[in-house]
Amino acid sequence: MANLTYVELITPERVLFSGEAEAVVMRTDGGDITFLANHMDYIAAVDICVVRIEGVQSGGSLTEGVTPREAESRGEAASEPAGSGEVVAAVHGGFVKVAANKVTVISGVAELAEEIDVSRAKRALEAAEAGGTARGPGGPGGEALAGTDDPAQLAEAASVDAAALAAVSRARVRLAAAGELEGDLSHL
Repeated sequence: MANLTYVELITPERVLFSGEAEAVVMRTDGGDITFLANHMDYIAAVDICVVRIEGVQSGGSLTEGVTPREAESRGEAASEPAGSGEVVAAVHGGFVKVAANKVTVISGVAELAEEIDVSRAKRALEAAEAGGTARGPGGPGGEALAGTDDPAQLAEAASVDAAALAAVSRARVRLAAAGELEGDLSHL
């Protein structure tokens, strides 16, 4: 039998996954990481990334619209995981804690791959990419920033650029989790 670790993927609204698995693969602020059974204690910020829970055992569960408290009080009333022993989710930041052979991923926003509206994610990506390129030196407002030394204007431009970059990252991660992006996804 494989070495297993207990995994929970939690948002404020619900527990997306709870059960045993062989590995959890994700990107933290320290880089790409894989958690296997009996991993040393660890805590880190989670980047906007695809989280893969591999080697899911049949006892694992995906919950549908159930808050963590409701799931616990109902004895984890949920459906069996779909797929071939792997749960994939788009996670938009958060934290991961590993202790006592348990991996807990807590995110403000996360979606299971099968729940992602692909056409909406594609529209969001197009809009985010258009918004980021429109503010460049040749785009609207770009001329006004060219040659400025005003820290407030530069800070505002940097904030807009960071928000546009985050929107692009979130849309790409959603599409990658849904299996709609091909090629090298190591940057996600």
